[in-house]
Amino acid sequence: MKYLTIFASLALAVAPAFAQLAPGGTTSLVVPAAPGGPSDAFARVLSEKLKTSLGQNVVVDNRGGGNGTIGVASVVRSTPDGRSVLLAVDGPVTTIPALMPNVSYDATKDLMPVAVLADGGDVVLTVLADAPARDAKQLAQQMQADPSKANYVSSGAGFTSHIVSELYKKEARFDAQHIPVRGSGAAMAELLSGRYSFAFIPASLAAVHLKAGKVRVLATASEKRNNLMPDVPTMAEAGFAGVTPPGYWIALYVPSATPAAIVDRLAKETQAIVRTAEFGELLKTQGMVATASSPSEIQARVAKETVFWARTVKQLGIKME
Repeated sequence: MKYLTIFASLALAVAPAFAQLAPGGTTSLVVPAAPGGPSDAFARVLSEKLKTSLGQNVVVDNRGGGNGTIGVASVVRSTPDGRSVLLAVDGPVTTIPALMPNVSYDATKDLMPVAVLADGGDVVLTVLADAPARDAKQLAQQMQADPSKANYVSSGAGFTSHIVSELYKKEARFDAQHIPVRGSGAAMAELLSGRYSFAFIPASLAAVHLKAGKVRVLATASEKRNNLMPDVPTMAEAGFAGVTPPGYWIALYVPSATPAAIVDRLAKETQAIVRTAEFGELLKTQGMVATASSPSEIQARVAKETVFWARTVKQLGIKME
C-alpha cells in the first residue's frame, strides 16, 4: 500500500510534464471551410509560424461541408492533446447551432477557446461592376421589380453572409432565392460568374475584385465604414439601419478536456505571432484588428453571441436548407 501511495504521488508529479506539446509530430489546424476565405488566409500564415515556435509540423486541414459543423465536430471528437486545433470564424461556433438544434456539439461546453486571431470583420453588399444598381436602395427596387430573377449567393447556410442577406431582404421588403456554397471564396467566384444578383462578401475579398474593376460594393454591414473602402457607406447610411450585425471574428479552439498547460502554450505562441509585423499586415489586408482576449472572455463572447444569433434567426424565420 505504501508503494502504491508513493507511485501515485510520483504519477501526479510527473503528469504535468507529459501534458505538454512535445516537439515533433504533426498538428492539424482544422478550418471548417473550403480554401480561399479569410479564415483560410490566416490559417496559412499561422501554420508556417507555428511550425517554428512549436518545433513540429503544422498542416492546414480544410474540412468544409455541413455548414462548418463537420470540421468543428472533428475537433470536438479528437484526442485532447493539442494535435487537433480548430481555426474558425464565429459562424459554425455561434450561429449554426441556433439553426441546427441537433448539431452534435455545444461550443460553450465542448470547445476551449485558445486565442482570438482577428476581430471586426465586415461583410459588404457586392454586385458585379456592370450591374445597374448604384446603391442598396436601387438594388432593392430592382429585386422588387423582377422577383423571378432575384437571387443571392452566400458562403453557407447559417453563416453571416446568409443571415445578413435575410436581414436586408426583410428591411428592404423584397424576396430573393438563396443559394449557399462552401466558403466565401466560392461565393465570390459564383458572384463573378454572373448568375447571381448580389452577395454579402468579406470586405477583404471584395476589395481585391473592387480594385480590379470586377465588382461594385454598395454598402458595408457594420456600424462603421470599413477602412479598406472608406468611401462605401454603411447599410444604415444607405437607409437600412436594421442591417448592422456584429462583425465576424476568427479564433482558435481545442477540445474542452485539453490540459491547461497545452492551452497556455498554444495561446502564448499564437499571441506572439499575432503581434508580429507580418501578421499585422495580414490583418490590414483583411480589414480586421487584433484583439487580446483571455479564454474566459472568449467563452463569454461565444455564449453571448450564440444567444444573439438564435434570437435573430428566430425573428427572421430562417431554417436550414
